[in-house]
Amino acid sequence: MDTLLHILELTIPSIVVFLCAFILIKKQFAEMNQRQIDSNNNLLKAFLDNETQKNAEARKIENAKITMPLRIQAYERLVLLLERIKPESLLLRVQSPNMTAGLLHQELLITIRAEFEHNLSQQIYVSQAAWDSVKAAKDSLIRLINEEAVNIATGAPATALSEAIIKATVSQQTSPIANALSVLKKDAENFM
Repeated sequence: MDTLLHILELTIPSIVVFLCAFILIKKQFAEMNQRQIDSNNNLLKAFLDNETQKNAEARKIENAKITMPLRIQAYERLVLLLERIKPESLLLRVQSPNMTAGLLHQELLITIRAEFEHNLSQQIYVSQAAWDSVKAAKDSLIRLINEEAVNIATGAPATALSEAIIKATVSQQTSPIANALSVLKKDAENFM
């Protein structure tokens, strides 16, 4: 029995040391595996982030290829709108012989609004500042026409209203239409 006790005295501490070492080594391997998994996950995440960014940049370039011509066309159309509603251009197109000032007044407002409404969708493709300047130019012109029409009898010849509008336009220190054209040109230069 003594020998059995002696054998147990020798083997039990060895078994305990072996179990402790086994548990510690197993824990160390688990930590190493977790670090390896984390490292792989970080690499995978970095790779996926990089690919996502590349794809986003590629989509942005493709979208720019599509939208750039639309944006340029929008600026062109708004410039054309402003050129068409300039008083000197507008009066030549709208005024006809034997027209009264009242009728000319109505036709001018109808023409300006129709031109503007025809180009409403262009606001999607231009900056807010550019669109606001176009709207301000249109509103300013309508206001000027209305102010001059008040001073002219509705039955007077249309030429009287035309002259008043041209004089008022020339007397303006800064033309809202010229300002809007300037904003459009600067804005278009910024994205080209």
